[in-house]
Amino acid sequence: MLEDLDALAARLRQLVQFTRQLQAERAALHSRVKSLERERNVLREQLDQRETEQESATQRLEQRSAEIEAVRQEAERGHVELRAEVARYQAEFRSLQDQLHVCRSDSERLRAVTSAARDHIDAILMRLPGAAQK
Repeated sequence: MLEDLDALAARLRQLVQFTRQLQAERAALHSRVKSLERERNVLREQLDQRETEQESATQRLEQRSAEIEAVRQEAERGHVELRAEVARYQAEFRSLQDQLHVCRSDSERLRAVTSAARDHIDAILMRLPGAAQK
């Protein structure tokens, strides 16, 4: 029976040793879980921060895109206005050229009429009695 007690004592020592080993493993696993939870929390915070930065960048991009579109539209309106102004000035230039041509034609015609009238008056004056003969 002593042998049975020795065997039982040896078995109990094994169980105690195994229990201590399991407790050590449990403590190590618990420590590992805590470490992984901290790492997860850090990664979650980084992810949250990056998502916030991405949302901010997306908002800035949308805002800049809207600003660019507004500037583009304003430039297009300015371009259209400038083209209309160029067309008006070109039309005015052509009109002034036409007026100049008419004025020059009128001036040449008036010179010719004036010269003809002068010649006619000179001819009449020459025929008057007492006019000096050349």
